[in-house]
Amino acid sequence: MKKLLYSILLLSFISLNTFSKNSKDPNVSKVYVNDIQNFYLAFDEALKDTLNAKHIFKELYFNKGSKGLKDFYKTKIKSVDKFSKFVLKHKEFYLSIRSDLTNLDDLKKEIKTYFLEFKSLYPNATFPDIYFVIGRFSSNGTISKNGIIIGTEILCKTPNSNTKNWNKDILRISMLRKHIPVTVIHELIHFNQKHMKKGNTILVNSMREGSAEFIAELICGETDEDYSSFIGKEVEVWNDFKNQKDEKSTWISWNSWVRKSESRPRNAGYWSGYLLCKSYYEQNEFEKQKVIDDILNIKNYDDFYFRSKIEEYIKVNYSN
Repeated sequence: MKKLLYSILLLSFISLNTFSKNSKDPNVSKVYVNDIQNFYLAFDEALKDTLNAKHIFKELYFNKGSKGLKDFYKTKIKSVDKFSKFVLKHKEFYLSIRSDLTNLDDLKKEIKTYFLEFKSLYPNATFPDIYFVIGRFSSNGTISKNGIIIGTEILCKTPNSNTKNWNKDILRISMLRKHIPVTVIHELIHFNQKHMKKGNTILVNSMREGSAEFIAELICGETDEDYSSFIGKEVEVWNDFKNQKDEKSTWISWNSWVRKSESRPRNAGYWSGYLLCKSYYEQNEFEKQKVIDDILNIKNYDDFYFRSKIEEYIKVNYSN
């Protein structure tokens, strides 16, 4: 009887770990797209009855949502009323991207390939489920305990997109649909930063974002964000970062959603952390596995800064 009970418990343990939503096996990770389908079912009904749009979105979209959508609502959407008003205001935009977002099968194979590549470079990696949702331009990607959540309406642009009715802010923020796998990998890196020492200085926050950018580039060949606006301003932005890196209260002026200024482009914190990782990579003779392991297990950010030899890297690559 004891042997039978032990066998049952052992099988239960194996089953729970095999089908865990956060697995060490990249092939176990699942992709959920039902929230996009539910959004458009609600969207169609809301257009027929705009006075009750708030109730319609609540019942047909949010109440039927996945775990990922529920997490996304708590942190990024927050208000059904604001959501429904935004969607109706920009209904032509949501209509124009419908066919591009309701079928993402063509991107799943690429995402899985990148997952396998990350596993080969970082054997201790954890692979969560992926949830594709529709939001109101508050985030293109985030994570929760349940997995990776992608705000797909931001990652919607294609060469054939009809942008005639997209307002200037939507046009400015929108990213290419084909970029979705890169955003997924950026968020996958965030999901695997559990062993990085926590902190709230600009240096720490920049390293968390910049390391996700750098490792995404190692895997995908490109970063999640576009840093072309930094060309010619590298030394100025870096010196600004160097002088503020130990501060705790001004991260908001360095993060991705702040509008650019003449002296500091958007995503300056991301870019600074990315450069630190890139310089560190070169000091370690371009050893991908070592650098990824070091970054994702960093305990002393000042020491990492010193060992990256970033000052020399800036001087050699950007000083006139």
